[in-house]
Amino acid sequence: MEIPPQVLVEFTCKNQPKPSLPTEWALCGEREDRLELLKLSTFALIITPGDPRLIISSGCATRLFEALEVGAVPVVLGEQVQLPYQDMLQWNEAALVVPKPRVTEVHFLLRSLSDSDLLAMRRQGRFLWETYFSTADSIFNTVLAMIRTRIQIPAAPIREEAAAEIPHRSGKAAGTDPNMADNGDLDLGPVETEPPYASPRYLRNFTLTVTDFYRSWNSAPGPFHLFPHTPFDPVLPSEAKFLGSGTGFRPIGGGTGGSGKEFQAALGGNVPREQFTVVMLTYEREEVLMNSLERLNGLPYLNKVVVVWNSPKLPSEDLLWPDIGVPIMVVRTEKNSLNNRFLPWNEIETEAILSIDDDAHLRHDEIMFGFRVWREARDRIVGFPGRYHAWDIPHQSWLYNSNYSCELSMVLTGAAFFHKYYAYLYSYVMPQAIRDMVDEYINCEDIAMNFLVSHITRKPPIKVTSRWTFRCPGCPQALSHDDSHFHERHKCINFFVKVYGYMPLLYTQFRVDSVLFKTRLPHDKTKCFKFI
Repeated sequence: MEIPPQVLVEFTCKNQPKPSLPTEWALCGEREDRLELLKLSTFALIITPGDPRLIISSGCATRLFEALEVGAVPVVLGEQVQLPYQDMLQWNEAALVVPKPRVTEVHFLLRSLSDSDLLAMRRQGRFLWETYFSTADSIFNTVLAMIRTRIQIPAAPIREEAAAEIPHRSGKAAGTDPNMADNGDLDLGPVETEPPYASPRYLRNFTLTVTDFYRSWNSAPGPFHLFPHTPFDPVLPSEAKFLGSGTGFRPIGGGTGGSGKEFQAALGGNVPREQFTVVMLTYEREEVLMNSLERLNGLPYLNKVVVVWNSPKLPSEDLLWPDIGVPIMVVRTEKNSLNNRFLPWNEIETEAILSIDDDAHLRHDEIMFGFRVWREARDRIVGFPGRYHAWDIPHQSWLYNSNYSCELSMVLTGAAFFHKYYAYLYSYVMPQAIRDMVDEYINCEDIAMNFLVSHITRKPPIKVTSRWTFRCPGCPQALSHDDSHFHERHKCINFFVKVYGYMPLLYTQFRVDSVLFKTRLPHDKTKCFKFI
């Protein structure tokens, strides 16, 4: 049964009201009591002082911050009000400001807001509270950021994780498994003969500070860090690559287009050429790891491989690592933590990261197709194994589900591309409570990353190819085969929802295959990929 909307107005205080200006409403009760009431509220009415010379008061500010803290939408009655940092923050995305002459219409105005509008405003209000007003440190940092923005000084670069390399011997000739690289008679792309090249960094320092500061101030993670690159950087129009701005572009067929052979000879797309870094987490499975590294031999557009050695026990001294044509960096970690998978190591010099388990079997054509798709959806997780969150009707809670489904909401990061930007957010911006739970259960880091990206973008991940799971013949049994693994993941999902205050994951009902997949072609044309 639908509960009718209720309005609570208190004209008398149960205890002594807080001191206030003569022309404003007093604060009644203790802070804890007011917060408990606001938690049950959708809106919080804030009446500005009657003196038109006052643009805001301490009482109004207190009501505003308490509403934002618990997710109620502030409704400010009074058009003369100036909310905090009004020249930087777009308060219309988090609060409603209604002129006092329209007070009789407030009820109708509030009823006109859709559920999706309410969610967006509550999310934005909570972001503003957590980022700018929640602690003394955040208030102090906000003041400094405000001054810095006004005098057009960029923020300090966000820190990267210094990689402590484990020395290792390489030289073992790596063969090429035909099952890993088979794409018929087509090459999968040029294996660069020049040294690996990094993605350009810090190209938009002044732009982000001067022309794009509204987006920085009004979207997570805020204006406090300067990132070397983001997945939201603008894209040039198609003609740019042919009319003077073509540095680094690799158009298909030089711009004339084409099918299989022309397609595989160049990256094409809407952004300049680039490479990707493989990040592989491992724990005391040397033989499995060596086999996985060998399978990367000859992979086009691979910049380097970063092996995150998650064990306190160092690799065997006599272990001979394969020579796969690109550098292999073995990184020592301070402790065994699945969060190490997403640390923004300084050795990762590309925007694109392929996070892959040490026992995942991916063919080269699958990897290349995933990379090409990610280049067109840089703000998304793009990968292979799909999963979804299901609603447990009897218990009114969320469940993690790995069954075959026509709808998914997560892509496991045991085989997925994502932007390095999200590694910074996961490690330094995402609530610490989530990383703590990952360490407690030694589980759920992939779910946490999916929550983070969906929370930032309000988009689901992208699944590529028909892959649903991976089979690794001869590999030691993985943690995911244990029944407790799924129970822990149920708990993780419900805990993450409490941290975010809502369920950020979104469903999607499609997967991506190459353009000419299952298309009947003339005899003189070839498909983009043989099996995809």
